[in-house]
Amino acid sequence: MIADYLDLCRGLIDTVSAQENAIAKAAGLFSETILAGRMVHLFGSGHSRILVEEMWPRYGSFPGFNPIVELSLSFHNQVVGANGQRQAMFLENVHGLAGRILRNFETTPQDCALIASSSGCNLVPIEMAEEFKRRGIKVVAILSKAHSEASRSQRRDGRKLQDFADIILDTGAPVGDAMIEIPGLETPVGPGSTIGGCLLINAIKVEVAALLTEAGHPPTVLTAPVLVGRDRSEDLFDRAYDEHGRRLSKLYATLGEAAPVSREVGRSEGRGLNRTNRTDRFEPAPRIDRSDSVSRERREPRESRSNRGGSDESRSRLDVERGRSDDRSIRRTPDVESVREARPARDAREARPAREPREARPERDAREIEEPRRQAEPVVRQEVPPSIAPQSQEVLKPSNWDRMDDIERRMWSRENGQAPSAPSGGRSTDSRGRGSETGGSSDGQRRPERRGGRETSRR
Repeated sequence: MIADYLDLCRGLIDTVSAQENAIAKAAGLFSETILAGRMVHLFGSGHSRILVEEMWPRYGSFPGFNPIVELSLSFHNQVVGANGQRQAMFLENVHGLAGRILRNFETTPQDCALIASSSGCNLVPIEMAEEFKRRGIKVVAILSKAHSEASRSQRRDGRKLQDFADIILDTGAPVGDAMIEIPGLETPVGPGSTIGGCLLINAIKVEVAALLTEAGHPPTVLTAPVLVGRDRSEDLFDRAYDEHGRRLSKLYATLGEAAPVSREVGRSEGRGLNRTNRTDRFEPAPRIDRSDSVSRERREPRESRSNRGGSDESRSRLDVERGRSDDRSIRRTPDVESVREARPARDAREARPAREPREARPERDAREIEEPRRQAEPVVRQEVPPSIAPQSQEVLKPSNWDRMDDIERRMWSRENGQAPSAPSGGRSTDSRGRGSETGGSSDGQRRPERRGGRETSRR
């Protein structure tokens, strides 16, 4: 079985050798991209990510390639459970995922792409190639022609990866990928797509390195210390990684400034119409230099600009130069100086009169800011002489009536429907309701009385 497998692998070498012209053509596209300072985008889902990592970064490889490896599609080492193979195989056929992935990168037609998929029938690799083509990028596909032709595409319209590729490279793997039939075993073993794919990857790599060197830009190759020494090896690694970072930064520098990328790739797949197929979709909107026009508008008053003569054609041309829009829904921010000049002076009569100062509020009576009043004692029924309350022969007053101040008596009278009357001590009220002792001072304080040789207050 070992000899049979190795013999079949030699057959894969022959298959790859027969594609030398196509390999050289792909290497020419990649070298042009790298010499232009751009990157070759690499994508592979499932086990095809092996070919992405074979290109870069590893020993014997160099910068200029952007490996796009989505872990949700390729990290399934746990096989079952979280991040398992079932989820990866499911996500590999989710419509629109490719568009979400590529939304992270700002590409140009100078870029190139290499997409690996043994069957060429899973949805995400197909939509990746479709999206790259929509952006004007050349696509190189690595697949097994025999396996792809015998398989059914997951797209509704039946198109496969090779339908969106400019160059197709065949790994030479048979239908089903596995190459060895063992007696007594129902299904074959020993896949060959990885062997043929790695042969293609490295054949492209060495040809690109040769083309870059011939152009006077030899690549910075990751090299083992055993060949060049530890210091030299570390220097090559650092330089290669730095170059990769500089190239990669260009994919983010203007991200979002161009027209937005379609959120869904192949929205109308299988319906014969692709509504998102626009060649100018990813070109940045042209910018109008308004520096001269803005400065000229600020120097000239608004009246002179509006009354300036000239034909309609010349005025239209001036409007275009200034970046004015015919769409009346778009309003430009007016110039501050022109607004000030156009605004008429406010009439003096329209000026708001100055607010008169408020009159000083009178000081509150000392009795109004005293501590909370004492709670009234229970009301008891008592007869009041007519001389004191002629309006009623019998009224209800609290037993502590004489000890209550004027405010308490007024509140009690208001609550009980009685007219306020002067206290028994000759106390009267003024127009503001403040009481004073008759025959005494008007400051609201009671005169002390002398009882038993000492002065006492009625309070």
